[in-house]
Amino acid sequence: MRSMMLMVIGVFLAASAFAEPTAIGNEIPTAEQAPDKTAAETTDEAREPAAFKVPAGYQPKKRGKKVVYCKKSMESGTRFAQEKCYSEDQLRAMSAEREQDQANFEQTRKVCASSESCAGG
Repeated sequence: MRSMMLMVIGVFLAASAFAEPTAIGNEIPTAEQAPDKTAAETTDEAREPAAFKVPAGYQPKKRGKKVVYCKKSMESGTRFAQEKCYSEDQLRAMSAEREQDQANFEQTRKVCASSESCAGG
């Protein structure tokens, strides 16, 4: 049993010794590893808005020249599904608001770092 365990550990050590080194932690990548991007490419990428991903449950529909995203939902107190449609900007705003609410919720859940920050006054 002991020899089997030593053999397995030896195999893992040998595999890690022959593995290719990667940039881990505070290592600085060499010139060969650094990405070749010009300043113009990075500023263009920063200006481009993120590609819009349709949230789950929403279906794109065309209304005239505009594209809206609709979702059927059951309202409380009725048995009929209602279809609510939103534009891309409205969905982005809803998503940003949801993320902000989640961040606020997570912040309130965090444990206080010191007794002074937890004290009410």
